[in-house]
Amino acid sequence: MQDQDWRPATMAEVATDAGVSIPTVSRVINASGPVAESTREAVLGSIARLGYHPNPMARGLSRGRSDSVLVILPHIAEPSITMRLTGLISVLSDTQYELHIVDVEHPIQERLRPLRDIISQNRPAGVIIISLRPDEDDLRRFRASRIPIVLIDVPSDEFLTDIIDDVAGGEMATNHLIGLGHTEIGFVGDDEETAIGAPASADRRHGYQDALRAAGLEIRPEFIATAPHGTDPARVAAEEMLTLDSRPTGIFAASDVQAFGVLAAARNLGISVPGELSVIGFDDISLAEFIGLTTVRQPLRLSGERAGLRLLGAVAHKMDDVVPSLPDMEVVVRNTTCATASKLNRSLLPPEGDGDSVNTVSDVPDLASRQVRPIPRRK
Repeated sequence: MQDQDWRPATMAEVATDAGVSIPTVSRVINASGPVAESTREAVLGSIARLGYHPNPMARGLSRGRSDSVLVILPHIAEPSITMRLTGLISVLSDTQYELHIVDVEHPIQERLRPLRDIISQNRPAGVIIISLRPDEDDLRRFRASRIPIVLIDVPSDEFLTDIIDDVAGGEMATNHLIGLGHTEIGFVGDDEETAIGAPASADRRHGYQDALRAAGLEIRPEFIATAPHGTDPARVAAEEMLTLDSRPTGIFAASDVQAFGVLAAARNLGISVPGELSVIGFDDISLAEFIGLTTVRQPLRLSGERAGLRLLGAVAHKMDDVVPSLPDMEVVVRNTTCATASKLNRSLLPPEGDGDSVNTVSDVPDLASRQVRPIPRRK
């Protein structure tokens, strides 16, 4: 037996050692049926002697649910996803629940397994879906499963959800550029026809367009570029926009990752940032500070924590647990945006606000040349 010491004991071996059947061992472990006291003691003695450890997944499945939390997400390497996962893990690490992650890489119509099948095959205690929009069949099965489900980055009227106002965020980013004097402003976001994830990019585009309309600026179709999510597709899309005869002087990218692509395009074309082109992103991932990207900050880690707390409350049927509130989004001004020459010539001082505004914060020391109009809150 020495050569097998590395192998964990099985339930069958416990049953043989105790002189009982496997179902009897299962009833002792799960306290799922009547067992004579002498038999229970024999089984527990064999468990201790053999060092048997019940598999938590298998044990849970025998009861119809496992002691696991299933997280379904797109693009696990995406920085915003990673930051949300970090917050979620910090909440679940001190619980009995194991975290199981499924990375979905395809749009709804191309997935080999619908979300509902992924959930039914795993039978978790609860599910968190990040930046993926369930289809109608998924939603119908979710209702029938009675498994607690929390959505992140996807609105819902019937499931627990954790979202920000992406339309307002798009307005904030665009108003920052407008406040700096830019009137020719482009947008780079996700391809909305084949998007794998949540509607965040489309909502931010709506906010961009709302801000332009409110400022009396033209919405130019050639200044709206969409591509599969990622830095390189955004670079290609931005290069096409920036080689137009009349190009934008400012670009709002729907995510920091896409803003990095816009910066790469500007570098490849010899366009100086922010002198000839101002660029603002969205998310404020860690790399944004390193690069010096101006961006809209959203609380990514906190949204993961909130989702974890909501799910634990739902699993325990305690919906009164305290969930921290989300702070307001804010524009973090760094090195990739600045006032246009005409704006600087008119005045370095901001106009008077109406008292109902969202603050901006700056990571750059030269604030005098970067003062901007306070950004109105979205009503």
